[in-house]
Formats: sequence, structure tokens, C-alpha cells
Amino acid sequence: MSDVQHLTLGKSNAPVTVESFINFACPYCKNYFKAADSYLTPLIEQGKVKHVIKHFDKTKQGLLKGTIANFYLDYEDVSRTYQLIHHLYETQESWKTSFSAIERKMEDEFNLALNKAADERSLAITAEAFERGITGIPTVFIDGEKFVFNPLEDDEVTIVEKLSEQLTTGL
Repeated sequence: MSDVQHLTLGKSNAPVTVESFINFACPYCKNYFKAADSYLTPLIEQGKVKHVIKHFDKTKQGLLKGTIANFYLDYEDVSRTYQLIHHLYETQESWKTSFSAIERKMEDEFNLALNKAADERSLAITAEAFERGITGIPTVFIDGEKFVFNPLEDDEVTIVEKLSEQLTTGL
């Protein structure tokens, strides 16, 4: 395997690294992503945080449509891909209805084709998740330490508060 490219926001030498294992079809990941985006964006822009987004292609039936979406994204085009992820989360309910709905969205609406690097990236992230004991999503690490929050119960405000608490020590 060659080096796998993850969707990475921020400077490579930022003092803090946040790794987010998510799936675009997961409603709890949507909640986490919105909170993380609002809190981390200014820190990324200031060069304080690097955010590495790792789409975990889970095989659970409800998450497979997120896997299909991920297979179309071009992680070399970070800005556009990040915008598309925002749109996928905003419209999650409309494309989670069927496999053909997400395929139409990616091909017709976004004008994307399946990305050749997606298979290798998916396998690498699955292997990493297994090695790190990740079974559920969202799972987040801050400088290698698991970020503790309850994705099933914590709302966006609570997630931001918890991110702030944990990140304050590293900044």
C-alpha cells in the first residue's frame, strides 16, 4: 500500500492533532461534525490545530450509503471535498433513502466519478480502526488520546464545551 491520503485541514506542524473517525450517513457523526466544524475552524485557521477526517466505511446497513458517498470524494481537493461533506450532512435525510439516490447525488449533482484511491483508503482506515479498537462512530482522538463524549446524548453545544475543555490543555 502507498501512503493513504486523509482529508486533512490545517498545517501539518500544528501543535494539536484532532482525528475524527466518522461516516457521512451517521446522524451522530453529523451532530459531532457540525460542533467540531464550528469550534475547530478558527483554531485551524490560526495554525493551532490540524484536523484529520477519516471516513470509516462501516458495513452496518444504515451506514453503507455513507460509504458509497465516500468512494466518490477526491481527498486531494480538500476545499471542495470539505464543502461537499457539509452538503452531505445538511441533506443527509434525502440521500439516505436509497443507494441510487446517493449515486445520483454524487454523479449528477456533484459531477463526480468513483475515486480510484477510495478502496485503498477505506482498507487502511478499517485496519487502523481495528488496531485502535474503534468499534463505533464518531470516534475522536486529540493528540492520540480518545476524546470522551457521548455522541448519542451530547448536543452540539455540549460537544463544543467538551472539545474546548480538552483542547485548552494542548493549546
